[in-house]
Amino acid sequence: MKKMLLSLSITAVLTGCGGGETLEDVKNDAPPIIPTATVSFDPSNGVISVPNDLLMSGTQDGTLNIPGELDDDGVSIPRSAYADPSFALGALDGWSSQVPYKIDLVMPSFMSDDVPDGVSLDAASAGAPGSVRIFEVIMGASLTDAECSQAPAGSACKLVGELTFGEDFITQASGDGVAVIPLKPFKAGSSYINVVTTNLKDSLGRSIEPSSTYGLVKQEAPLVTESQLALQGAVNSYENVVVSGGSIAKDEIIFSAAMTIQSAGPVLSTIKSLLAASLSEQSLPTPAVQVPEQPMLTVTQVFASQNITGLSPVFSGVQYQKGNVMLPMYLSTPTGKEISDLAATYWQGMCDNAVAVMGYKAAAGEAFPTDPISTNDATCAALSEGRLRDLGLDSTKHLTKYNSIPKVQSMANVPVQVTKPILPVLNGIRAQIGMDELMMPEGGWPVVIMQHGITSKKEDMLALTAALSMQGFATVAIDHPVHGERGIDVDGDGTDDFNASTGSVLAYMNLQSLLVARDNLRQSSADLLGLRLGLNFINDTSLNTMDVSFIGHSLGSVVAPAFISQANNPLAEQVDPLFNVKSVALASGGGGLASFLLESASFGPFVQGSVLASAGTAESAEFISYMSNEAVSNCGALAGNQQAFISCAYNEYVTSLTVGGETSKLANIQGVMTQFAFASQTALDSGDPTNYAAAVNALGTPVYMNVVVGDGEGNKKDQVIPPTTSINPIAGSLPLAKMMGLMTVDQSQAPTEDGMSYLVQFTKGHHGSVLTPAPAEGSGATVEGSAAANTEMQLQIASYLATRGKALLITNTDVVTN
Repeated sequence: MKKMLLSLSITAVLTGCGGGETLEDVKNDAPPIIPTATVSFDPSNGVISVPNDLLMSGTQDGTLNIPGELDDDGVSIPRSAYADPSFALGALDGWSSQVPYKIDLVMPSFMSDDVPDGVSLDAASAGAPGSVRIFEVIMGASLTDAECSQAPAGSACKLVGELTFGEDFITQASGDGVAVIPLKPFKAGSSYINVVTTNLKDSLGRSIEPSSTYGLVKQEAPLVTESQLALQGAVNSYENVVVSGGSIAKDEIIFSAAMTIQSAGPVLSTIKSLLAASLSEQSLPTPAVQVPEQPMLTVTQVFASQNITGLSPVFSGVQYQKGNVMLPMYLSTPTGKEISDLAATYWQGMCDNAVAVMGYKAAAGEAFPTDPISTNDATCAALSEGRLRDLGLDSTKHLTKYNSIPKVQSMANVPVQVTKPILPVLNGIRAQIGMDELMMPEGGWPVVIMQHGITSKKEDMLALTAALSMQGFATVAIDHPVHGERGIDVDGDGTDDFNASTGSVLAYMNLQSLLVARDNLRQSSADLLGLRLGLNFINDTSLNTMDVSFIGHSLGSVVAPAFISQANNPLAEQVDPLFNVKSVALASGGGGLASFLLESASFGPFVQGSVLASAGTAESAEFISYMSNEAVSNCGALAGNQQAFISCAYNEYVTSLTVGGETSKLANIQGVMTQFAFASQTALDSGDPTNYAAAVNALGTPVYMNVVVGDGEGNKKDQVIPPTTSINPIAGSLPLAKMMGLMTVDQSQAPTEDGMSYLVQFTKGHHGSVLTPAPAEGSGATVEGSAAANTEMQLQIASYLATRGKALLITNTDVVTN
């Protein structure tokens, strides 16, 4: 965590802008009597605010070029070193689509009798429309625009349009700077130019001015050194493109900076294409769910083996089976038993990136090998129409839009849980409650894929099978990576060394290596794609694998948008039905992972405590000491549970600072969390559901979602994934629902010709109410309220999926709100 202070330490990558004297030294204007405030920008001395595409200068693979990634000989740091949050950004092909960011200003240190309070930022202007404007543009070397494909990389080429203040983003004063807060995600893979205008004022009513560096490079008269000319060319291109629309003049611009948003879908899209190719390419294994013959077993018996009794008799009408499916694993296997040993297990490309290949081809000329030099090289060329090769050019092989083919590290034999209705039992129960007799459809039982939450396991989703079986559904489920039966036993002693279900949540939610956390999310989505395809080849004709729906809870809901956006995205007429998902139900999910983890009542103190302990600041050292001393008295009993102990110790530590009036330390800690939120969200972005929500909406897939918002009294809102967050307006459950186009309802919805998407907000219950009628500790939910929420949630999900999203039944309006 020590190098995540990005805006304070970006130096090495930009020192080439100097050339002996800096641009600040070139300008020699006499200072005014009252110094002016300026936008912080002096690249030759490492002073820039992020996000900024200047950090792509000199990139050899299309990723951000972070200081320290390469040594003096141009050799990259080892893969495990990218566990550092700032280095993790060097594995990305752009910036976050959603995290708020700050444009720093330099306020003069000046006081006089006339200006006793000094000069500061005028907060009203910082929050007013027009002070910061954002333009969508197409940059040079574009992969999608032929006209801009030949323009220089790093330069702005064409104006797309301007974002709307108050609709797409807002701004506000933040210390000596302006915070830019997205209200909608920026488009993945697109580029934008942030423009600060003369509308931004200081406390004396004067316009903020450009830095002397920016004032020089915005001029058109050629500068001196090669690096100065390059910076001047980039800035001139930014300003020329944004003024081409006629809505702003150059003399209004005091700062401009390009930011390219990282790609989100290309890698998962490639995985789907490879799965589809396995149907005709024998070298690629096709997933196939296999269920061997086994004795009859009911879900009631499974629960009884876990000492769970007193259940609905419906579970006796649900058959339970176990099978397996072989799925490609893109996560590598650790060789050690510590969480730190997972640092290098994140996904890796199979090939050299296209940027390196093109550069080598241009430099090598006729010496460039047109024929493959190895089997893997041939595969890379074949899968990419020659754009990708394996010539030893790329040691890191980061997955980006320039390198989207992931390397299969192993094939995993993944246990599959299957349930099916037992008609005699179910029809006996249906008759008792006045329901019509259930019959298996001619094509077989429709199937619901179920995906569990973090620290849970597939067996916990059996709680939904009674309601689903009563509606005539079969179900299938697998564990997330590093959960349940998919734990990792490094030394083969029969005990898992990494298992988020039975051990540390960090095995999946890896705070020590954000790229591993990101790729655990992507592996979950990729596994669901493989499972969905593998269902078509199940050795059970009683299942209709052309009629598949999905239900996800918690983490299962988090990874669902990425899965659905790929599964239902058209690929080929013959293939599309094999991936199609008819309807979707999501319980207690959310987007904006970094923000909701930091603000989660359940995980937040643990996350913040873990971040602080690793931050390398004075407060970090003090907190580590506090955990070993003062925290023992109140938290020592929790020492055997890492998450509980760190959570307790962090809460105690912050409370002690608050009581002691240590405002400076509290501000420093908040600064650490803000910077972690920026770095972690940027690293996690391509696994975040926020970046797939718009695609789900555009596809028209019917989606139901429930969220516990609380009753404003005793029953609290969801304590695991908050409905909204204070630090990011597009993070949490409700913003995700909005981005997927869900309509909030609190009454039954009559059948429609096409499927519809609905959000139901629950006043009663808690994060896990979809699976249990029992209240959860700390939720404020009562026994009665929890039971009512559980019954209503399951009924809504079952009725919605039964109609494939064409109707929704709400029977207990006392537990929902609009």
